[in-house]
Amino acid sequence: MLEHDDAEAYREGIRLFNAGEFWHAHEQWEQCWMRSSEPDSTFFKGIIQAAAALVHWQRGNPRGLRRNWEKSRPKLVALPPAVRGIDVRALIDAMDAFVLAGGLAPPPRLRTLD
Repeated sequence: MLEHDDAEAYREGIRLFNAGEFWHAHEQWEQCWMRSSEPDSTFFKGIIQAAAALVHWQRGNPRGLRRNWEKSRPKLVALPPAVRGIDVRALIDAMDAFVLAGGLAPPPRLRTLD
């Protein structure tokens, strides 16, 4: 269970990610990650690194996109299909397709199951 402030930061991170504000989403989730324990810390690290990959894409750095996704993907694959209301499998599929396309498509959005 997330503390009230962490729950708000988590939801705000989802909103920011889906708005294309990947850096700010990353910053919101860092608060949650720093106070979490396993398995939540793996989840937060995975979505933080996915957001960081997309920050690199926004900055025109395809190598950074690929490298950060390579760090994020194993963490997300190790998780259940859905975590904290996020369809993790859909994120993995969308990020895989995005990276494979070299970032030449609209960026992934987080699909929530709420």
